[in-house]
Amino acid sequence: MHRLVLAMPAVLAILLGTPFPTTATPGADDLADDPLTSFIQRNGNGDNGDGTKAGQVQNNGAISNLEVIAHNDIGNRGFNADIYAYKGFAYVGQWGFGISNFPKFCPSGDKSGVKVLDLRAPGIPIVATLQNPPRTTAEDIVVYTAAGRDIAAVGIQACFRTDNAIPRGLQLFDVTDPRHPVTKGFLPSGDNIRGVHELSIVSRPDLGMVLALQGVNFSETFDATHRGGLRVANVTDPSNPVEIGNWSLASVGVTNQFTGVGCFARTYVHAVSASRDGKTAYVSAIDGGELLVNITAPSAPAFLRRAAYPADQAGDMDTHSSTETPDARYLLVEDEDECQSNDSKQQPGWGFLRIFDLASRDAAGSLVQVGEFRTQNSLKSKVSNGLYSVHHTAVNATWGGSSKVAVSWYSDGVRILDLTPVRTGSSRFPAETAFFVPPAANDPVGSCACLGNSAFVWGVVVTDDGLIVISDMNSGVWVLRETR
Repeated sequence: MHRLVLAMPAVLAILLGTPFPTTATPGADDLADDPLTSFIQRNGNGDNGDGTKAGQVQNNGAISNLEVIAHNDIGNRGFNADIYAYKGFAYVGQWGFGISNFPKFCPSGDKSGVKVLDLRAPGIPIVATLQNPPRTTAEDIVVYTAAGRDIAAVGIQACFRTDNAIPRGLQLFDVTDPRHPVTKGFLPSGDNIRGVHELSIVSRPDLGMVLALQGVNFSETFDATHRGGLRVANVTDPSNPVEIGNWSLASVGVTNQFTGVGCFARTYVHAVSASRDGKTAYVSAIDGGELLVNITAPSAPAFLRRAAYPADQAGDMDTHSSTETPDARYLLVEDEDECQSNDSKQQPGWGFLRIFDLASRDAAGSLVQVGEFRTQNSLKSKVSNGLYSVHHTAVNATWGGSSKVAVSWYSDGVRILDLTPVRTGSSRFPAETAFFVPPAANDPVGSCACLGNSAFVWGVVVTDDGLIVISDMNSGVWVLRETR
């Protein structure tokens, strides 16, 4: 493949702020409850681990079979999180966390909130903000239409878990006019927990409902009534969202959520996606793996089966999230493994993409893995700069049917894959057809050198007309188009 090196001086000129303090010891409010925060706390030493220091940019980006058609750095705010595109607008969330002595790590002021960008205007300008409450983050967003109105559902997490004066839960906005969003409703997720980490929305016309499936980290441990980490809400009326069911990892034998393998030994509901018919929830539970839950009756979710990992890879899974292909044939599972291979984990390298056949069953009744994809950097046990784990996948039936997938891969940018070899049985490995690695940009927030000096692509979404829209934690939003 031919590579075109991109030169973006304006992006490359970003300098790191104060490095993450190596002496900081997370307290009760500062629990590292996601793999990325844990990675920063382990690696925030002010250098890149290879003798170079913060501010020494490592690459100028790379591109193949894609073209960049727009970019917005989101005011150089940093900590850009997931992204969603709907009816010509992009919605980009913001990550963050609480460290008492370093308030800048919790977004505030005009740098906070979900930014709304007009994808059809030159420069994809910011046209509005979906404002989250103070001292919270708004990482994940889904936009959908119900009863003739466009609604944005945003997962809200408290930066400081034990400060129960901080709201946390599911926030709903009317974005029928994206330039003038209106707050509609808020569903609290309870005290002493962060809130809603990742979510999905599914329509259930058989019930006359729109459901929000929410991943609430460590709910089984910290919630006063020990509700499950999978929360199901009826959001048919966005002004009055109501929790109608929950499902707990305790039902599959998890009694201690602070157990697992490797440098991030945790078992909790991290993310939830849904089947096309809205009757199965795909629960990604970090070291608990990928679990399928029957939500035909949303008020009474029930365990169905697991996705079986190969025996030699069943250690440190860090199962992050998943996506069903449009034909409901495969489940794409992303393992956000950031430990590399320098500890007790069995799996070498960084996290990668697994492909499970939804119609398959092994002797135990679990799904069977039929494919996988890894970038060359993710195969390495140590990379001098950046983080080379898979993060999210995006599919779109109009864009690529059930054979194409776009994958965000942190410092390996976005990768476009063709699943045809797996579908035909000719190979376990999808074919990579295109990629884009944004020019390296330092972390504007100054959390650590490990987050800067490299691309950090968090989210990816594909529009019906084939635009690939990605969010980079440091450099903002990029809009891409295939060239073949």
